[in-house]
Amino acid sequence: MSNNQNNLSRVENPKLYNPYSYHRPHFIRWRGSVIPKVLPSTFVVTLVAVIVCVVNLETKVKISIPSTFIPVLGFVVGLLLTYRTNTAYDRYWEGRRLWAVMVVAIRNLTRNIWVNIKEDDGKNDLLEKKTAINLLIGFAIATKHYLREEDGLLYDDLKPLISNIKSNLPGFKPLNEMDPSSEVNHNLPLEITLYLCSYIDNKRQSNKVDVPTTNSMYGALNTLIDCLTQFERILRSPIPLAYSIHLSQTVWIYCLSLPFQLVDNLKYITILIVFLASFILMGILHIGGEIENPFGYDENDLDLDDFCGTIKRELNVITSRKRPTVDDWVYNPENHPFGREEITASEARKLSIDEVRSLLHKENERNSIENNITRDAEAIEEEKDEKDGNSNVTIKVD
Repeated sequence: MSNNQNNLSRVENPKLYNPYSYHRPHFIRWRGSVIPKVLPSTFVVTLVAVIVCVVNLETKVKISIPSTFIPVLGFVVGLLLTYRTNTAYDRYWEGRRLWAVMVVAIRNLTRNIWVNIKEDDGKNDLLEKKTAINLLIGFAIATKHYLREEDGLLYDDLKPLISNIKSNLPGFKPLNEMDPSSEVNHNLPLEITLYLCSYIDNKRQSNKVDVPTTNSMYGALNTLIDCLTQFERILRSPIPLAYSIHLSQTVWIYCLSLPFQLVDNLKYITILIVFLASFILMGILHIGGEIENPFGYDENDLDLDDFCGTIKRELNVITSRKRPTVDDWVYNPENHPFGREEITASEARKLSIDEVRSLLHKENERNSIENNITRDAEAIEEEKDEKDGNSNVTIKVD
């Protein structure tokens, strides 16, 4: 099964996928590790170690060197690998943090659109809301494909959400008139924000949303663009090539020099030591390279398909219900504001204000009594446990 199929199955069946569910200990896990990438280079270094041991121990040719270079080179390699791994993880974590910020902005925009924009025109306003929220889902999915440098519109998760919009940028045809298999090399997420901005402006001009809410929506829209720009910074600003090349060369030099320095003292055990050392160092080197760009399809990359699936499910659930009103949930027969089922909010609204305040006072007294009883019971239980513990202690007197 391909990476795309795996990721799609996770999105369609979210309950079947849990990134924290491990059926085997990490020590014996193959999937998600860098072992497949590390083994070829590790075998090369180990082969060199075998040749060095055979030549040095089975012939009169001595090719060993003093082991004084190990501490010096080891210290340098350790510093370089630490910096490389930390830098790569910072980029990985920054990508995850920015995605969370983007999700917050999408949720806030959805909330404001669905609840705060008036529906004076009935179904027309409702259809406009749903279309705008679909664009928010499309923004997240378009961002996913954009970060993976997947151009074109031939994506089942994206095309239904954006096929109705047209490009306002110079040189582009309407999106719904393009050949879906053609390469479209432009910033689709940014373009989607133009339509969201026009929607917000239209609702403000028609007085269907107040100024503070409009400002909040524009702020969330600005956050989406800011996150997109920060994503681009991570994607298009890799660790300098010269540093990566020099680090790789340094690790190889260190690993290849190990058998020459260890063979005199360790004999054939050198082969095992070199294998383990090269496996560890090459593994750390490849881990840094894999998580440097966290937006791809690697096992250790961010699961953007799952993230987008979560956004889509949440927003579809919100739009599947009418916007809540106070009467829907405050004066619902199931609402018992005083913690007791003998009176509901609908019944309490028929009382006077003084009677309602009296009920609030009684509820507070009742809660205080219950809390005191709970604390006393816990204190008695603790005292009993202490006595039981002391009775189990025997003191021997000589």
